[in-house]
Amino acid sequence: MKLRKSLLATAVAVAGLSVPLMASPAAADEMAAGSCSVTGAHGAFTGFFVSSTKIDPLRLRVVDTEADGHHVAVRLVTVENDGDHIAWNWRHYYGGAGGEDTWDTYASSSNGIAAVRVQAGVFEGNDLLKICSSTLRYNPYT
Repeated sequence: MKLRKSLLATAVAVAGLSVPLMASPAAADEMAAGSCSVTGAHGAFTGFFVSSTKIDPLRLRVVDTEADGHHVAVRLVTVENDGDHIAWNWRHYYGGAGGEDTWDTYASSSNGIAAVRVQAGVFEGNDLLKICSSTLRYNPYT
């Protein structure tokens, strides 16, 4: 009986210590996510707004959904506080139908990030053939 009470007390103490360890500063930040699909490609993002100027961490994902001989790409588009839209560099995936790739990164702008969205595209060489855009996700810090 004493052993059981001792194990229970230890478990409660460990649980009490682990809660603060699991609650990181990111837990207070606002998560944003979005996705879009076009014939041949699916793109998605998840990230955390940590301030009015930054989303970090940020994960971009693209999936090649068609065996069409084309490659796919994904990019982030941010809307700055002054309304300017910034299209970030495309992240290309050349692995073929059914494959996917992810990129872990961040985005920041001294002009502020009011909103973000993801775009996915289907390419033939450098030529963009098809594109989709997710809905805008707004930054709660702006």
